[in-house]
Amino acid sequence: MPDELIAYCGLYCGACSFKVGFEESNKEHIMRMPSIYDDFKSRPPEFCPGCRLENLCGDCGIRECAQGKKIEYCGLCNEFPCEKLLEFSNDGKPHHAESIDNLILIKDMGKEKWLKIQKQQWSCEKCNSKFSWYMKECEGCNG
Repeated sequence: MPDELIAYCGLYCGACSFKVGFEESNKEHIMRMPSIYDDFKSRPPEFCPGCRLENLCGDCGIRECAQGKKIEYCGLCNEFPCEKLLEFSNDGKPHHAESIDNLILIKDMGKEKWLKIQKQQWSCEKCNSKFSWYMKECEGCNG
């Protein structure tokens, strides 16, 4: 499974509402996002390669810091968890709250095992439809 699904901050990009909404051709993933994302709800879903391949999410201090330190993700940093990451995980966006716990799990179990677990957690075992941070149930088969 590709490492590009691990964001520097520890989010699993495979559950990104924008990414899944585009890949599943289901805008409902975006429509269920918190109101802070309302500007995106009137736009058609767009392909997102994740923060490792392109910087489509805009400027990101976490991404810049990790790249500057030449580390794969923040859990490998000697300053983990830093103030920047603590602020990110406590900024009120529910999916950001998972970042520090995810980084600890990645370090403890290894990225391959963590990615496998994430893929299972964020997809329907019956029809393989993808879930996202704000749509955690299957719309494909209601499974």
